[in-house]
Amino acid sequence: MENEKKISKRKIFYIVLSILAVILIISLIFSNTYIDVEKITFKSRDIPESFDGAKIVLLSDYHNQGENFCERLTDIVKEADPDYIFITGDIIDRIRTDVDKADNFLKKVSDIAPCYLVWGNHDKSVSQGDLERLKTSAVSYGITILEGTTVRIQRGDEYISLTGNYYYYDYPPCEADFNIWLNHFPENFEPIAEQTKKDGNQMDLMFSGHAHGGLIRLPFVGGVIGHNGLFPDYTSGLYEYDGSHMIVSRGLGNSGNVPRLYSTFHVVVCELEREE
Repeated sequence: MENEKKISKRKIFYIVLSILAVILIISLIFSNTYIDVEKITFKSRDIPESFDGAKIVLLSDYHNQGENFCERLTDIVKEADPDYIFITGDIIDRIRTDVDKADNFLKKVSDIAPCYLVWGNHDKSVSQGDLERLKTSAVSYGITILEGTTVRIQRGDEYISLTGNYYYYDYPPCEADFNIWLNHFPENFEPIAEQTKKDGNQMDLMFSGHAHGGLIRLPFVGGVIGHNGLFPDYTSGLYEYDGSHMIVSRGLGNSGNVPRLYSTFHVVVCELEREE
């Protein structure tokens, strides 16, 4: 009788273990294939009237995904019907570099709406030849590359300022009522917010990526793994600091063989709304 009880407990243990293993496998597959679309409305009285209702799609950390994924992604972006597309780096992957796949991504999204791009750490880590090839392609597709530079985005007689940089301290002065920034690293949010406020041209809204959502996401906790330690501050969604705001994408790919868990791929659709 005791032996039968032991066998029964052992069976239950293995059944539970098998169920947990199946759940984990399904979760890993879902986390590394599903593309989540998050809609964020950003409100500010400084948004020019002509930009009220303008839609921005944020794409980040593509890491030269494959053709089938690119088709799914571009269908999602087309459906969002953006006025602008912001690309915040790591189009290519330094571990499994494939320039053709990265190039294909840039070509397809550039056909949808005007694109603005900043480089990420993976882009900067590939060979100079690969990066130059990617730059040449981006320019030929009409993509504006921001490397410590500022451009004006015009609608009618009004404009907003768009600055993109790699190092948080590398930027020109901005002169607009509403200032947007592109920077790959969300940890640069606070230094840029502080410095631009001192300079009298406060950053209103920053778009970023890099963190992959913290790789593992837990309920009520958020991202678990950061590049500089556990439980990073900025991994996904909308944040505020000292009057400035930032939207972070969880990204669209993985670096090397490191998978995600409960941190799905992420497209952000941000609609600007002017507050009266």
